Amino acid sequence: MPQFVCRLATPTGAVLDRECEAEDAAALRQQLERAGYHVFGVRPKAVDLRLTTALPWRKRVSRKMLLAFTQELLALLRAGLPIMAVLDPLIGRAAHPTLRETLQAVREDIRGGASLSAAAARHPRVFPPLFVASVRAGEQSGALVGTLGRFLTTLKHFLALRRKVYNALLYPSALVVITGGVILFLLTFVVPTFTRIYDDFGASLPLPTQLLVAMTKWLRATWPLLLAVLVAGGAYFAWWRRTPEGRATLDRFILKLPWAGPVLHRYALATFCRSLAAVVGGGTPVVPALEVAAGAVSNAHVATRVRTAIPLVVGGSSLARALEQTAIATPMLVEMVAVGETTGALEEMLGHAADSADEEIDLRLSSMAALLEPVIMAAMGLVVATIVIVLYLPIFHLASVVR
Repeated sequence: MPQFVCRLATPTGAVLDRECEAEDAAALRQQLERAGYHVFGVRPKAVDLRLTTALPWRKRVSRKMLLAFTQELLALLRAGLPIMAVLDPLIGRAAHPTLRETLQAVREDIRGGASLSAAAARHPRVFPPLFVASVRAGEQSGALVGTLGRFLTTLKHFLALRRKVYNALLYPSALVVITGGVILFLLTFVVPTFTRIYDDFGASLPLPTQLLVAMTKWLRATWPLLLAVLVAGGAYFAWWRRTPEGRATLDRFILKLPWAGPVLHRYALATFCRSLAAVVGGGTPVVPALEVAAGAVSNAHVATRVRTAIPLVVGGSSLARALEQTAIATPMLVEMVAVGETTGALEEMLGHAADSADEEIDLRLSSMAALLEPVIMAAMGLVVATIVIVLYLPIFHLASVVR
């Protein structure tokens, strides 16, 4: 039976926390109220929620799911419904178990007196900092619908831009995987077959063919060890990638790659600009907005460099000057931010900077795809052709082999 954490007030006025079991939160609340308690809040036990969220088959809520949830939330709020009346149908329609459990916990926190932003902030695996900051700004300004609309637009831009990057890299990646499979098939099945044929003739093989046969025999003999090394190396790399030092090192290295680096740099800047525009447009001051926007950037190196601008802004520097000092912002971004600060249209200029970064990403992706595909095909074709030629070298000397 599900376990819940309840914050209660006894008839004598004492406040206590208690763990209880019940079919659902609503039934538990009614049971406690009939027992004479005043119920401040009922939420699923935090340990249970974290465990179910971490299970491999209980996947993390994706941005697409968050987009659908925000669209439904915005539509119901625009209809004039109070937040408690909004959450009930959203919980009923939530197909993802983690999202459904999280919304139930949010509803109980709100029923206990918490705001929507405070309740959502307790579940960072579901609600990113940008969502929480947008909701908080809307609650403080009384324009929750407007700030959620900005967040929804920003999230749509994120998904569209990420889709462009993934689609551009999908075909070259598929070429590498398919060609690698062909090479592995040649080395593990075709070469041994030819080796047995050549062994029946009992003649010496050309040096390139001997090297190829030796490499094939070595691969077939040591493939369990190689597989174990690859799995262990992959597991270590995945662990190292999750550490702060590993993530920062890898993200810094990625930005220095000849073709992908500039694209991912512009992608990070576009994410930062749209996030900052959404939060600042909702009424959040620049300093906390910078922290939220930096948290929305997936590249750890860019996020770290952006955060170095925060103490400069606190010290009285302009945002444009502070971003220039980070050595990560492009001159165009710095110039647009300076114009936005001067004219009072910072949100609009940040949107223009993000659009400019998107256009540059499109151009770079198009040129990269046009150049990368023939290069990969030529390189992989050369490898396959070399293997085939080396394999057929003894046949070119078939007459001498027969003698």
